[in-house]
Formats: sequence, structure tokens, C-alpha cells
Amino acid sequence: MKQYVVLFVAFIMMVKPLWPVAEYIANYDYIKNVLCENKDKPMLNCDGKCYLAKQLAKESEENGKNPFGEKQSKVEIQPVVFIQSLQYIDFGFNILNPLNRNYRIESNLISLLLISDISEPPELV
Repeated sequence: MKQYVVLFVAFIMMVKPLWPVAEYIANYDYIKNVLCENKDKPMLNCDGKCYLAKQLAKESEENGKNPFGEKQSKVEIQPVVFIQSLQYIDFGFNILNPLNRNYRIESNLISLLLISDISEPPELV
């Protein structure tokens, strides 16, 4: 459910700049006859596009301004770094004595690989 809410909010944010166009289409006759500034000049074939241009400019201006205004902090936050010395770690591995190896574990692993039968690959049709 949370995913659908996030997708819905993201969709609304993407469609919000197109709201003046949808309003222009829905109220075309009213905008053309009442709100158009060039209704006394029919040669221009404005049909309310002047109103649409103003609304789009206003929407663009609202989207472009910073919602936080000038109240942003001008203080730079310095990162804090802690350095700790490394501890001595002994893995108990002696490189100089190679005769003390145990190969029994490796032989068990190899024998376990050959237990299952390899099936034939499927035929191409």
C-alpha cells in the first residue's frame, strides 16, 4: 500500500506543471470569451492563449523559487573522524612449516562433487 501512495504522490508531482493546460482545455469557452486579453482583436486568433501563457509563466515561477527561501543555514558542518589503532590479530597460521597440512578435508570435498549423476542436456526442437 505504501508503494502505491509513493507512486501516486510522484505522479501528482510530475503532472502538477501541466495543470494550467488541463484547466485551459476544460474551460476553453470561458477563457476564450471572458478572460482573453485579445478578444477585441480576432485577427490574432488568440483564443485565450495569452491567458494560458500567463498561467504557465506563473506556474514556472512558483516551481522555480526555493521553498526554504533565504533561511538556509550558511554554516558549514565539518566531518568528525575518529582514528583507532589496529589491534594485533594472530590467525595461527605458520608459513614456514608447510608439512603440517591436512589434505583430508580437500579429498572429502572432491569426492562429494562426484556423487550426483549429471543429467543429459535438453534437446533442441
